[in-house]
Amino acid sequence: MSQSFTVFVVDDDPLVLEVINTILQADCRIRTFACAEDCLAQLAVEKPDYFLLDINLPGIDGYALCRRIKDDAALRRTPVTFVSSHDTIDDRLRAYDAGGEDFIVKPFAPEELLRKLKVAQNMVLNQRSLAVQLKDAELLSSLALANMDETGILLQFMSRLIAMDNAAKVANGALELMQRFKLNGVVQIRLGSATQTISAAGKNLPLEVSVIEHVRQQGRIFEFSRRSVHNFERVTLMVNDLPLSDPDFCGRLRDHLSLAAQAIDSRLQTLQAEATKRLAQAKIQSALKNIGDAVMELHAAQLNNSIAGEKLIQDLRESLLDAFCRLGLTDAQEKLLQDVVGGFATEMVAVLDRGHETQRALLRLNDQLAQLRSH
Repeated sequence: MSQSFTVFVVDDDPLVLEVINTILQADCRIRTFACAEDCLAQLAVEKPDYFLLDINLPGIDGYALCRRIKDDAALRRTPVTFVSSHDTIDDRLRAYDAGGEDFIVKPFAPEELLRKLKVAQNMVLNQRSLAVQLKDAELLSSLALANMDETGILLQFMSRLIAMDNAAKVANGALELMQRFKLNGVVQIRLGSATQTISAAGKNLPLEVSVIEHVRQQGRIFEFSRRSVHNFERVTLMVNDLPLSDPDFCGRLRDHLSLAAQAIDSRLQTLQAEATKRLAQAKIQSALKNIGDAVMELHAAQLNNSIAGEKLIQDLRESLLDAFCRLGLTDAQEKLLQDVVGGFATEMVAVLDRGHETQRALLRLNDQLAQLRSH
């Protein structure tokens, strides 16, 4: 993307503008402004791909400038990162309310700023590829809403939820539900050690993640301003634009979203249990295979021992006959030795026979292990 990616930087500190320009100029095209008014004047003739806005500006401040940017249909999806020397949850909430996607604290390291630029570039690429899909989804949502009441939309979501077999599908389904209710919101799904946050603006936007991590600690159902948050163990639904002018409709939406969040949490719990079960089955399969391999190794060792034992008996008999010819033993002595060796050979044959039985038992055990693995 490099030089075709344009960044507007607004800050009243010339040193900050110079530092940002030095850090980013190799990776993008930079335009710098000392105040919001100069930036707005340039926006009339040129639209950037990314904004870096200081909060404390002379005249129009960074929050107000961001709202102006987000009110412009041509710039609504252009990512905005606030640059501030203050970092409190109130600052981040105000930045989020203004429409920002990210937040960086002064002083910043060059690596951090470059990382933020990379995130913004990826965000723009994703938004461009998803633009057509989003337009189609909004059209389908408006058509569905026109032909289905609120309860019907909720019931349809519940029936589809059963078939959603991974966290990404659940998150997208929850976001679509809010869009069909004509609500702008954010969904965070927590499954095992993985967490994903999604909104119409994209996935895992740093400022949205920061706000969600704050509000998810505020109780099961939490409301402030036009925002409504529904928290469960594995999911948080946050609506940013409750229709407060219609209290009855607003109350129904709260109920519907609470039911949906509870159903999502239950579905995620099921998915987690299924994943745990699959992992346990995989471990059992691996253990059975290892046992089967060990059984076959033992069988091979038993077979080799049987062959070696039979050969030893045969060698003993041949050696004994050869010794008789050379030792000049009497008939009585030969018979005594033959009886001793014969008794030993008989016992050895019995031992070898038991070894064959062991081998057959090992083969039967291996067959049973193979059957277990196939199930």
